[in-house]
This record gives sequence, structure tokens and C-alpha cells, in this order.
Amino acid sequence: MIIYLIEDDPSQLESLESLLNFKGYVIKSYKNAKDFLNTKNIERPSILISDVHLPDHSGVQLHKELLTRGIDIPVIFISGESTIQQSIDAMKQGAIEFLVKPFDINDLLNGIDRSINVETKRMNLNLLLKRLSPRENEVYKLLIEGLNNSELVSKLNLSLPTIKQYKSEVMRKLEVKTLFELIGLSK
Repeated sequence: MIIYLIEDDPSQLESLESLLNFKGYVIKSYKNAKDFLNTKNIERPSILISDVHLPDHSGVQLHKELLTRGIDIPVIFISGESTIQQSIDAMKQGAIEFLVKPFDINDLLNGIDRSINVETKRMNLNLLLKRLSPRENEVYKLLIEGLNNSELVSKLNLSLPTIKQYKSEVMRKLEVKTLFELIGLSK
């Protein structure tokens, strides 16, 4: 698990690097969003810890840019001064945590643990989804949208027995026994 750390305050960056290195994490540090966004390959599994106020972007804008690029890694925001709207926007975009400086180290470590769990779940799901054929993947996406058998028949122009067979294969390959578990995989 790689932790990408973006912090423009040199003393704060050094302090966080020391703590995270001590805890055994692999850290890749940046002083601004531009350098991070210019990274050729954002390795996975990973998480991002970013200051909200950076010289070239806000952390929230950075997160939005990552999502636009299809990079959905867990994000923890840290901020010395931020607005309520910034924290709301960050959480709406899916941030795992929003910590206000000075924050309790245990809050950061708990946020990292939650982020690691989210990233691990996403990576495992991606591996499982590679088992599906293109049609099974289509059925999977429709199932997690909540479509029932008759809606699947109509949407895919397939017979009910064929739909049932696809559903059965999707569930077998994704190693779930119920639709509830299947939907839970994608959350």
C-alpha cells in the first residue's frame, strides 16, 4: 500500500513523513498538486493524504480531477483552515476523512486504516470482475442498479432462463450467494 502525501508546508510534510515511515508505510511525497498529477503511473493499491490548501489547486479540486481521470483512490484531507463548504464538498466526492490541523494522530491513523480497507475491497472487486465475460459484466452492472429479472429480460432482450443463468454465473464468479451480498461488493 502506497500513501501519496501532498503537503506544501515543509515542516508538516517532514512530520507526517516521519510518522508514516515509522508506522511502516511506503510514502511518496509531493509539495503541490501539479507534481502529483504529473505522475505517470499512480500505483495501486494506494491512498492519498492531501492538504486542502495547496499553492496550485485546492485538495478538493485535485480529488475532482482524479475522479475525472478515472482514478478513484481513497482520500484523506487535512487542513489548517477550511470552510464548512469545502469539507462538505470533500465528503460528497467520497473523501474518507477530513481532519482539521492540529489533529490527533490517532484520527489520522484510523482514517488510514479505513482507507486501506476501502482500497483493498476495491482492488479485490476489480480482480473478481475480471472473471466476468462482457455480457456477465453487463448483467452485474444492471443487478447492482437494482433491476429485477423482468427488467433484465426487457433491457437485454434475453429470455428469462438465460437471464437466470447469467445471474447465477455472475454470483458464482464473484463468490456471493445473495443479491444483497452482490450489491454490497460494489459499496
